[in-house]
Amino acid sequence: MFASTLGLFSTSLLASGSALITTDGKPPHIVLLIGDDHGYPYFGFMGDKHVLTPAMDTLSAGGVTYTQGYATTPYCRPSLRALITGLHPIQYNLKKNPIVEEKQKTDPEYKSLSKADKMMWRAVQDANALSHFETLPRLLKQKGYVSWQGGKWWENSYKTAGFDEGMTYGWDMSKFGTDDFFHEMMGSEGNELGRETMQPLYDFIDAYGEENPMFIWYGPMLPHTPFDAPYKYSKYFEHKNISESAKMYYSNIAWWDDGVGQLMDYFEQKGMLEDTLFIYISDNGWEQDADVEYWKPGATYQTDTFFANGGEKGKGGLYEQSLRSTVLFYWKNQIQPSFNDQSLVSMLDLYPTILDVAGVSRTEALRGRSLKPQLMGHQIEERTQLITYSDNRRSKDHPMGKPHEGYALTTARWHFIWDKSDGVDKLFDRTVDPKANHDLSDQFPELVQRFKEDVLSWKEELGMEDRLVINQ
Repeated sequence: MFASTLGLFSTSLLASGSALITTDGKPPHIVLLIGDDHGYPYFGFMGDKHVLTPAMDTLSAGGVTYTQGYATTPYCRPSLRALITGLHPIQYNLKKNPIVEEKQKTDPEYKSLSKADKMMWRAVQDANALSHFETLPRLLKQKGYVSWQGGKWWENSYKTAGFDEGMTYGWDMSKFGTDDFFHEMMGSEGNELGRETMQPLYDFIDAYGEENPMFIWYGPMLPHTPFDAPYKYSKYFEHKNISESAKMYYSNIAWWDDGVGQLMDYFEQKGMLEDTLFIYISDNGWEQDADVEYWKPGATYQTDTFFANGGEKGKGGLYEQSLRSTVLFYWKNQIQPSFNDQSLVSMLDLYPTILDVAGVSRTEALRGRSLKPQLMGHQIEERTQLITYSDNRRSKDHPMGKPHEGYALTTARWHFIWDKSDGVDKLFDRTVDPKANHDLSDQFPELVQRFKEDVLSWKEELGMEDRLVINQ
């Protein structure tokens, strides 16, 4: 087994030791484009005949496209934490939980709080613990970067990660315990990015772009629910012979893509497009083929799991389509375009890659590895597998799922699912069965056993014993 699955990498050893620089001698602006529930098949460059993604198609045509990218979890919050810290969600929570516990012990008022107030206290402290982590904004500051956050952000305020500016100022705790508080937790005012406005981001670019390299967290709540794309986007699908749920989802994808196009246009108008590296990944997968219907009269996001999460194998599952994402790197005229459908890429690779591009060293060992050498046209040793953990499983009774312990292991050929809580194994040959319709676990018992042993070794190395809550 290649060490990138089980072993640790040191960014400082992987890095070339110097930043990539623009024509004026500065590190590039870095824009992290984070899709929200964007399934990997639903792009024009991936061959979908219905979606409209001209901006993303441009990034793919002019950049490096990895088709075999994978999120760390099948839902958003742990994945976003992995992006900002470079830590696997298991590592993150093993570090976060003692921080919160120590805060609880030393807070003289905690014991006197009511049960409801203790829950509120915990929610705030779980988010604020990020201030103790080495995040991208904090490390990039070493090279003069100024940073901005917009879109989905579960950690109370952009300040917890060390962003200089942002749209998520903090939660309105008067809403705690209500349905509205879920929107607060997802990003509060930040969720207006892309759906209602781009102006805060443009203002930031205007203020800093000419003097400083910028790191931008662009994470609009798209194509995430609600599926309420304006007619500007829905008109392209209303007369297509596809399902109603596909029309809704694909309209939101067009909405997302238009925002990316607007952002590229703005950088071009400012004369900064060739000084900017755009990086794309989705926080998790989704399932919505054109001929499959998930919507029905009366369906809501609260009552219908498939409609809310994208089919049986979509968000919240452990199937390939639950976890897989395309990964794009686009730096106009600076990196050679290529289409890579072989390399297994982890979301954890983006953190060391960004630091490597900026010329920032970090001695702490990471599970991800820098892709910068490959972006520059050099070969790197390929990993042979990726392992995913989920503390939650899909539930027909609740759109947010139920507590669970499950694992997925992906290789070039196989996708293995170990439902440890229920003792159920599934094995799919992803080279001939990408939709995971034919379980082959009974035919390859020795392979199932080997993959289980790999998972157990991986857990031991991470320091994980039993089920660990990572989505809080």
